Amino acid sequence: MTLPDTKSREPKQARSRQSFEKTVEAALALLEERGNDEFTLAEVSAHAGVSIGSIYARFQGKDELIRVAHGRKMDDIDAVSGHLFEALRLAPQAPLKSYAQEAVNLTIEILRRYADILRPFMLRATQDETISKRGAASHAMLAARFAGVLRAWPGGYLGQSDIDWSFNVAYSVVARRLGLGSTTEGSGDVEWPDIAEKLSGMVASYLLAELDGSNRESAGP
Repeated sequence: MTLPDTKSREPKQARSRQSFEKTVEAALALLEERGNDEFTLAEVSAHAGVSIGSIYARFQGKDELIRVAHGRKMDDIDAVSGHLFEALRLAPQAPLKSYAQEAVNLTIEILRRYADILRPFMLRATQDETISKRGAASHAMLAARFAGVLRAWPGGYLGQSDIDWSFNVAYSVVARRLGLGSTTEGSGDVEWPDIAEKLSGMVASYLLAELDGSNRESAGP
């Protein structure tokens, strides 16, 4: 597990480690329940069944606890994301739309699964550099996995900048729908299957158009 660059470290003794784990899990539970970081260490203590003294023995304060909890959750999300993308299998003869559909579907699945905990972390990232950098690393990892699916399509070379644009648009649409990065829940009556269908169609159409343009430029007059 990758911990943030703070003085807090996981203890080696079993009993101390158990208190450490309970404290981190309690912080995550409160973040997910409240949708923000507006809780006290006293509430963490009560939720975890760990004394305030034990918490301060492991963490310098609430800010550090939240950073450690964030690092823990990002590691979990990265691991699940890796498993889902690595398990994906597509037939070589499948059209680009099918590759785009799978990449979009997995992106939606990951963001929907973790939306309730990502929401408070994204709000905090605007004022916490440690959380912002760690979140950006996970975002980049998801983008790379999305790109890996599309690059596996054997029908032609897809430019990295075009794939990046496609991911950023798809991610932004899903994040907005889930209310990530804002203080309000996303709205809209469109169902997720329809969102996935439209996004994958957009991605495939855009990439094919860019590929066609590149091929025509290569062919010359």
